[in-house]
Amino acid sequence: MKNKFSNKIAVKLTMYFAAVLLTFSLLMGLMFYQFFKQHNIDVTKKEMNLRAVKIAEVISKDLDWLQGRYGERISQSRFVNSLDNAMQEIVWVVDSEYNLNMNLDVVRKFHARSGKHLERMHRFLPKDSKDAYNRLPKNIKEHVEKTFRGESFILEEYNSVLGDTMLTVGVPVYDKNNVVKAVVMLHSPVQGMKDAVWAGLRILFYSVLAAQVLVFILSIVLSWRFTKPLNTMKEIAMRLADKDYKARCNITQNDEIGELANTLDVLSERLQLADEESQKLEKLRREFIANISHELRTPVTVIRGSLEALRDGVITEPEEVQEYHDQMLSESVFLQRLINDLLDLSRLQNMDFPIEKEPLNLCDVVQDAVRSSRRLGLEKNIEINLSSDTELYVLNGDYGRLRQMLLIFLHNSIKFSNTDGKIEVALVKNKLTVTDYGCGIKAEDIPHAFDRFYKARNEKNKSGSGLGLAIAKQIALRHNMTLDLVSEQGKYTTITVNLPPKEKVE
Repeated sequence: MKNKFSNKIAVKLTMYFAAVLLTFSLLMGLMFYQFFKQHNIDVTKKEMNLRAVKIAEVISKDLDWLQGRYGERISQSRFVNSLDNAMQEIVWVVDSEYNLNMNLDVVRKFHARSGKHLERMHRFLPKDSKDAYNRLPKNIKEHVEKTFRGESFILEEYNSVLGDTMLTVGVPVYDKNNVVKAVVMLHSPVQGMKDAVWAGLRILFYSVLAAQVLVFILSIVLSWRFTKPLNTMKEIAMRLADKDYKARCNITQNDEIGELANTLDVLSERLQLADEESQKLEKLRREFIANISHELRTPVTVIRGSLEALRDGVITEPEEVQEYHDQMLSESVFLQRLINDLLDLSRLQNMDFPIEKEPLNLCDVVQDAVRSSRRLGLEKNIEINLSSDTELYVLNGDYGRLRQMLLIFLHNSIKFSNTDGKIEVALVKNKLTVTDYGCGIKAEDIPHAFDRFYKARNEKNKSGSGLGLAIAKQIALRHNMTLDLVSEQGKYTTITVNLPPKEKVE
């Protein structure tokens, strides 16, 4: 059994599908990472800014009460310090004296969630609110200064106090005179956003992996289905190479593969027809060799036997010697005619052999052939009658070859006609007929009348070569004419020449 994995195209297609999907997955993953990451950051910034503004508004509403109790050091109020717990986020407030509230419990919880050891982070914790502000990164302090001038900020910065890269949003807190009295800073770890992105990437990865497996299975099925007709065509081509011309693909697909399969089937049909024709030609060739060998052997044998008898002195009587000479001459004439007929037939069957065509009046050709044949018919007192419905039938042809064709018909008619018989030649419309009332042809022999070396085996055809009608057929074909033969044994024989249309005479 043929190994399935020998299907190289199917394997390649499967690999191509897998490679395309993998490349697509990598590109989609990269694009997803970039877009989702940026989208997540933008959404987080927007949400943090909204929450920070809300916190600032809450502080602004209670600002008069806070200032009445804590003065400018509103960051030290219990209300501000409780914002972390209320919002469940890291909220810092810097007052106008640059005091920074910092809920150390919240900071420690953040360190614990992030997996950092408190002992290591202890040295980074501030001592008081002033120290807390001073420990802020320089970049954040610069933005805090700008926020006191009414500019909000959003930035991503490493915070040494929190020990992590944080996304920080800063918004001003205004009093009723629209003066900035404090800055609210809301912090969110960047790692949390990254974790969300990686979680999304993991989901994408598992989805792509599942799709990869599914597509891989489908690609195998589709590849084998796609290549199945190709394998069939390959097997058919190999069978055709082994001369099995009956092989057919029998593939019905409305695409290029189906068209190729149909073309291969057409090729196999034509090869089958060509093979059958070749076999017929080979059979004809063998028959031709056998016939020509037979036809040549008889006169050569007679001539050789006669010469040997004369040389050996077997025949000495003058009358017998003369009879042998006459017989050798007769056989030589027959041999010469046979060779000439073979040459004519060979030339006419070769389409590269030119014949001298020119415009001519077929009526003249017919009259010339009838006139010549009448002299031959005098020996048997045969009457040849000619009738025509026109005096001008112009066509493009070879005068000599057309005359040769008609003489073949007429000589055969004379040969097979009885003494005192008659032959009728008629040119009516586009048909030329030659009819004799002689011995006729057997029904089973009519289909072979125009074959090479076909001839009736009777006393009237001893000298026939069997090539005359074959030559006539080739002459007719070279002039775009067709021949029909109708005969009834013992009554008549009619040969009809179907002529091409008349040429226009200018």
